[in-house]
Formats: sequence, C-alpha cells, structure tokens
Amino acid sequence: MSTSRGAVRWAGVLAGLAMLLCAEVQGRSYNPLVRESFSTRWKKIAETRTLHPANLTAMEILEEMKEEHFLIRVLINKKEIKIYRDDQVVYEKIGVFNGHYTSHTGMHVVALHPLRGHVMLARQFLTHEPSEDRNLAACLDSLMPGNILIAAAVPDAVMFLGPDAVARLEEMGASRIRHLARHETWVMVAHTPTRPYRPPRFYPILKPNVTKPAVPLGRVWGESLSVRRRIVNGTASTVDMATYVPRFEASKCAWHQDVAMSDQRKFCDSYDGYIRLCRCHDPVTSGLRYSAPRIEMREVIPVAMLTAIKPFNFYRQLLNLLETPGAAQTPILVLIDGPQKEIIRLAKLFGLDVLIHRPQGEKGSTTLLNMHFRFSVHNVFNFFPEVDKAIILEDDLLLSPDFLSYFQQTAWLLDADPTISHVNAFSTNSYPDVAYDPTVLRRIQMFPQFGWMVKRKWAQEIFQFWVPENETADWDWWLSGARQRQGRDALLPEVSRAFHAGAAGAHVTGWAQEHLFNNMIFNQDPHVKLKGLNDLTKDRYEAKIRRDIERAVLLNLTKSPCDGPILPPDHPGPFKLFVGAKTNNDEYDSFYVIQTCLHGYIQDTREMFRGSLRYNLKGRLLYVIGCPASPFCESNGFVNLLTPSAELVDRAGEAVYPWQTRNYPPFYLERFPAQLPEEEFHMRNLLYVYHNGTRVFNEKIGSVKHIE
Repeated sequence: MSTSRGAVRWAGVLAGLAMLLCAEVQGRSYNPLVRESFSTRWKKIAETRTLHPANLTAMEILEEMKEEHFLIRVLINKKEIKIYRDDQVVYEKIGVFNGHYTSHTGMHVVALHPLRGHVMLARQFLTHEPSEDRNLAACLDSLMPGNILIAAAVPDAVMFLGPDAVARLEEMGASRIRHLARHETWVMVAHTPTRPYRPPRFYPILKPNVTKPAVPLGRVWGESLSVRRRIVNGTASTVDMATYVPRFEASKCAWHQDVAMSDQRKFCDSYDGYIRLCRCHDPVTSGLRYSAPRIEMREVIPVAMLTAIKPFNFYRQLLNLLETPGAAQTPILVLIDGPQKEIIRLAKLFGLDVLIHRPQGEKGSTTLLNMHFRFSVHNVFNFFPEVDKAIILEDDLLLSPDFLSYFQQTAWLLDADPTISHVNAFSTNSYPDVAYDPTVLRRIQMFPQFGWMVKRKWAQEIFQFWVPENETADWDWWLSGARQRQGRDALLPEVSRAFHAGAAGAHVTGWAQEHLFNNMIFNQDPHVKLKGLNDLTKDRYEAKIRRDIERAVLLNLTKSPCDGPILPPDHPGPFKLFVGAKTNNDEYDSFYVIQTCLHGYIQDTREMFRGSLRYNLKGRLLYVIGCPASPFCESNGFVNLLTPSAELVDRAGEAVYPWQTRNYPPFYLERFPAQLPEEEFHMRNLLYVYHNGTRVFNEKIGSVKHIE
C-alpha cells in the first residue's frame, strides 16, 4: 500500500498535461488534426497514439515548471537509497549486510538549498539501535527554516525511533510516521518550518513522554510509504516517489547585510544544521571566542580538538568549549583527519588555527584513528613550542562548565610526581549510585580516555611506544600495556568532567552508548574547588588508601548484593568488602557482580588501584578488595571472602538490564494482516511490542488484547 500527499496545485496541472500529451478521452484517441469529415477507417487509424502530435502548450508549461521547480525523486529498496534532484544523484547509500544489519538501514535526513538545490546536510541515523533517536531529534531541531528537507526511513528504522524523534518529524509535516511498523519504508519531502527555537539538550536525557501527535508546521510536497500485507521476514516493498518542489529564496536576515559577517552568511548559505550560528535573531558570532568568564590560570595549557568526518559533533563541542569558563584565555588548535572543508570553514569563523592530517589507513580501520591521535599529540606541542602541557579532546564529548578549571587545578601534579602519566576528565564509574563528590580525584591504573592532559615529555616518550600502523589494536588499550605505562598511574575525578555523547560511531554502538554511557553523570557546577590534591602523589595516596581500608567496617554479605542495600543504614563508613580475585582480570567475576549490583561500569574492571575499587554510595565510601591480588588484603578478610557462584553471576546480569534500558522508547510496532479495509487504510493493524516482552494488539483503537 502506498500513500502520498502535497503539491496539490501541481497535481491538477500534471493531470491536465497528461491528458493533453497522451490525448486519451473516454477510451478514444483525440487527434486535433482529424476532422469530422474524414472517413471512419481514417479515424480509427488516427487513434494510434504514436500518430498524435505533441501539445506545444503542455510542453511549454512543463519547461516552465522545470525552471521554477526541482523534481525530487527518492528511491529506496533493499539494496540502496538514492535521492535525485532533476535526474542528478545528490545522495546515495549502498546497503551492505554486515552480519547484523544492512548498512543503509535507519533514518536518513538530507537538506537541500531552496534555490540552488545543493546538499547542505546529509546524515544517517542508525535508529535500529538505541540512543540514535535522540541525535535525530537534535538534528531536526538544528535545521534552518525554508530549506528542502528529505527524510527517509529504511527498514528497520522504527525499532528505536523514540517519541521525541517522531514528534519532530510530525512537526516537519509527517502524517504517517507514527504508524510505521518494522520492515516498512517511508519518505517525505517538505520545506522546513519556522518554529520557536529550542535550546540544545544535553545528556543525560530523561525518559521521553510524547504521546500525542505534534502539530504539523512544515509544508509537505510529497509523502509516501510501503506497508506489509504479507507478514514475512525481510525488507518491505520498494518506495519510488517523485514530486515537484518549487524553488524559494533562502531565508534573509538583517545581519546578512553586515560586511563583517559575510563569511558567516556564506557558510550558512552552504550548510544546514547550524541554527544557533545561522538564525536571524541573536546568532552566535565570532565574538563567542573571547566571551567566556575568566578563571585563575596557573599556566597556559592549549586544547587540541581532534575531529574527522562529523562536523555536527565538532560544532556541538566547539560551542560547548567556547562557552566554558577559561576558554577565552586558552589557545585552541583544531586537528582534522583529512581536508574536511565544512569543518575548516567552521573553525575559521571563530579564528581558530587548523592542522590537517593526511589520513593513514583504510576506511573503517583502527589505523585511521590510531594515527590521527599520534599526529595530534605530537603536533600540538610542535604548534605551541612554549607550552609544557596540552589537553587532548575527542569530538564526541560534552564538557562540564569547570572542564578547563579542573585541568588548571591538577596540572602541577604532573610536575610534582613523575609516576603520574596523565590526568583524565572522564571516569567510567561516574554513575549516580556510585559517584557522589565532584571535589574528589582518584589515582588508578588507566589509559588516557575522553579528554586528558599530558606533559610534553610524555608525548615525546610515548611516540616510540605508540601502536604500530599495521596493528589492529586501539591506541588507548595499547597504551595501557605494562611497557607503555611503566608503572605510572592516572588521575581522574570521581564525578566526570566530560560526557560521551556519541552513538553508532567507530567504536561505540548505540547499544553501548545507551547501556554504558547514557546513564552516567558529569559535573554541572562551574565553581568546584578540588580537595585533597596533595594526597595524590604516589606514597601519600597509597598510605591514605591503606589507612581508610584498615579503619573501614568489614561487610559480611549473607545475600546477593543485587537484593538490596549492602551498607548498614546507620553507619557513616567507610566500609570494605573482600572478594576473590587472583589478578586484576577478575577471574571469578567477583568485581563484575559488585559493580553490576551497585550500578557501576560493568564492561570490565577499570579504575582499579592496587587490586581494589572505590565507590562513593551517597557520601559513604566502600572499598572492594580483590584477594589475594591486592596488597590491601588482610588475613581475617579471607574469612568473609566473596567468590560468586555461576548462578549469582547470571542473576546479577539479569538484574542490571532493566536499569540499563530504562530510557528505551516504550515500544516498536509490528504489522499484522488487516481484518477490515478501513483498518488497513488507517494503518491500525498494529502490534505494540514492548521492550519488556509484552505484546499488545491494537492498543490505540480500543480493542486491546494481550498476547503471550
């Protein structure tokens, strides 16, 4: 089944043209050159369509339409998605099955210039995975009004197409996206609407609750979809839709007349997705570069912003960084993996210096990222020969308001203690149930990750130990090796100063983003003064941890740690728990069970210090010590040693899943055969499949039936 709407005026025109050109009236050919006086035999011969002359008036109208309109055609099938503008392919994605899904699966958003028709934005969102629907909603919020929008859903785009994303598409004019089911295909061509500006939303995202259809604001020129009548596995039918879209002048703003902002005007005329930069009222300007509040600066520490092929990530982080206190006093260097023109122009708008790396490695390989990091760590110190330290910043991060202050306060420790290799802004255990105090730092065995500061000496030394170009290992894991680490530790905050906000990237899938990162917290207080920094040098920190553990209250668990609070209710702590572990590799899954039940990081045992983990449970400290691996083990601790059974390990894994998935969209839709024609026409033959396993038939039309 296929439906379409829009371009009502031109639908009538085209129908008339078809009649004139094809010249079929009530089953008889109409040839204007055949007179009534001609014989019947001659008239019958004249009915042959190939003998009809073309209608010159119709041809002139069609030519006029071509000059005043774009012909937009969208073709979607199981092999590809193609978008044509006047017979020219302007966007194409080939579908290759990678063992899990076809590479063109998901929601595609393409914006064209309303007058010239060039591509201003082209993004694909893997909405068959969690988390990407939030990026889709943010993208739709970032579009300028008046541009041509092409949105297309390639199966299985609706698996995690959350209510917020559905509401944004409905604002653009989509009338059927709310009823699209799994394995079905949909496309819409519209002009983006003028609507109230929404400030950018930052993670963590609360569970959305958008239940009513949004009011359509956009002008739709065509909308088409294919639904499944036969419920079989596989991709839905092909969608092949074409529509005429009238050319419009692009939005005109008063500031476009300002000669000093001509570069910004040209940028906004070339690219979409930059509404804060391009809106008519109060746009962001180059003045943002030196507008951030000033902070106390102990030394000059430049920021190296690493980016590659995602200008939207870079733009989001750039505005975030420039608004962070201390940014006006901080040199910034942009290092791009390849000559990405859009990112270069964006950086130049704010007067930032740019270095371009000639990419090394095949597309999709770890070598690309490994070599770009090596290039960047080396060249930030070449570019700023007078500095001793630098901050390395990946582009898929959001920053705390005290991000730069945090590094300024900790920089002296890299000078004071050569056994500290770097300072991280990110903690993998920065979860609300196990991290509490933003003034506290910890010392652990950890590789550089998600915003980190190093000395020039470290950069020079590590160059010889960097992951070789022909290795498939990731650079960060490689640097965690004993030879590279050389017994040194890292410093990192209890509450992160950076938040990982990427999804469906080179190393982080939508599943990992949702399950591991979206539940994390990061500091929102710009005025945090770090405490206990003097105790972070090697000998003092080890002595402090030993004192804490010696005076801690020993826990003796008699039930699963997932069954409820494990700390005594009326004792301030600290507490200690001994678990079985031969090494930091957690051979018995002891650390895994504790981390899982406490809602910490479950992927592996990171952030350990001498075989122990430290948690802050709402202001009360808990030390989990692996024995005999840790030097902090006590002889009496082995009496209460927790070594989990296989059953307990399985129970812990099951218990954490509802917590990890609590922000999933409520359900996705499946189509089943319709019993009545009107049910099919209104697309109500739906099965609501909830992520908790519940399946509900026709929930929204009153005849609810639960299916086991």
